[in-house]
Amino acid sequence: MSFNFSGFADNLKSFGDKISNDFNKEVLPFAQRTTRLVQERIGKVNIDEISQLPSEYTELATKCNNVEKLYKNILKVTQNYENESYDYPLNLQESFTDLGKNITNRVSNLSKATNTAEAQAALVNPIDGDFKPPKTMYHALARATNGSVLTLSDKSDDPLVKALDLYSSNMNKIANARLGQDQLIKSKFNKPLSTTLRSLLAQSSSIQKKVEDKRIDYDVARQTLTNCSNPAKEPQLRVAMENAEDEFANTVEDALSVMQNVLEQAKPLEELLELTKAQLAYHKLAGELLGSMVGDLEGLITDNSRAQSSKGADGSNSEGGDFGI
Repeated sequence: MSFNFSGFADNLKSFGDKISNDFNKEVLPFAQRTTRLVQERIGKVNIDEISQLPSEYTELATKCNNVEKLYKNILKVTQNYENESYDYPLNLQESFTDLGKNITNRVSNLSKATNTAEAQAALVNPIDGDFKPPKTMYHALARATNGSVLTLSDKSDDPLVKALDLYSSNMNKIANARLGQDQLIKSKFNKPLSTTLRSLLAQSSSIQKKVEDKRIDYDVARQTLTNCSNPAKEPQLRVAMENAEDEFANTVEDALSVMQNVLEQAKPLEELLELTKAQLAYHKLAGELLGSMVGDLEGLITDNSRAQSSKGADGSNSEGGDFGI
């Protein structure tokens, strides 16, 4: 079989033409835009040589950019609500204990595996059957103040045990309410904001970038025509300039439509309301529980003081203090 040199040459020429066209359409304009943009930034271009954008466009762009900046800034903070232990410093002792249990359970489950699939499941998803309490500050307070940790002969009437049980129970309620708040913020605030950033505001950023590119293309074409000293090239350069002007104007019109739609679809006020409502529900319940506890604890203190005074009057007061610990 003979080598078809003619066909190879044609294919090579076609490939070369494609590379040349891609270079002229993409690489060269990009380089020209970059050079022009740098010149504008460092003041090498007169202000009257830079095309001005319509005020309607600049106002819409500013509004869209403000919303985007707001969403990014606030999400940096509110995404912490998706981290369960954001209000509870990492407790190393608890972490080491959990790690030890986890390793023990993995080894135990692995020893029971009868095939490769079960062995993999034992290593990746060990089932220990133990409930792992949430690691929040209020859950930790509830665990630390559980009256069952006290060693007493009779806990039923001890005022300290009553106070601890009351406090621990309410801390659990507040802790669970905090988890509820976090879930609401995640679903009704963080998620909508993230979605808006990825879709709507991304469209705004993209179309603004395109407008800037078309504006620079037009200004470069206009400058090239102005600086042309060869009359034979002027008609071609004028056509290129007029085409660039049309593309610039059309892109600005498209951008106005896109950015107007973005502002109509974005709901920062409604989303801020959802954030506030979630926080209010949590803090309202916490305030009610804490307020009720203050009265209950004051009552326990009063009852205990009376009991101690009565014991003192009878001469039966122990030396152990107010509480029978």
